Amino acid sequence: MRAETFGRVATHHPKPLVIRGGLARTFGSLATFLAALFLLFGSYLLADALEHPIDAQAAAVLAAAFSITLAVILLYFLLKPRHGKRTRAVRLRRAE
Repeated sequence: MRAETFGRVATHHPKPLVIRGGLARTFGSLATFLAALFLLFGSYLLADALEHPIDAQAAAVLAAAFSITLAVILLYFLLKPRHGKRTRAVRLRRAE
């Protein structure tokens, strides 16, 4: 074996793994599935209310709107861009 392979030193990343992971990366797939489920459920309720307008209940229409709104909010928080890297001076100024 070469001598270079024995001389490597493992360096750790300056940021902890908890900060690098974040909620969106950790639970992103679960939240996406939940958002799709809310969106499909709301669409189903709304389509049923539009298909049978005389039998439609107000609670079903409100539940559909609430479900679709929850799905859009979840997708927004998953897809919004993260803040860029801030310098130390900006962090200290913001903490004051």
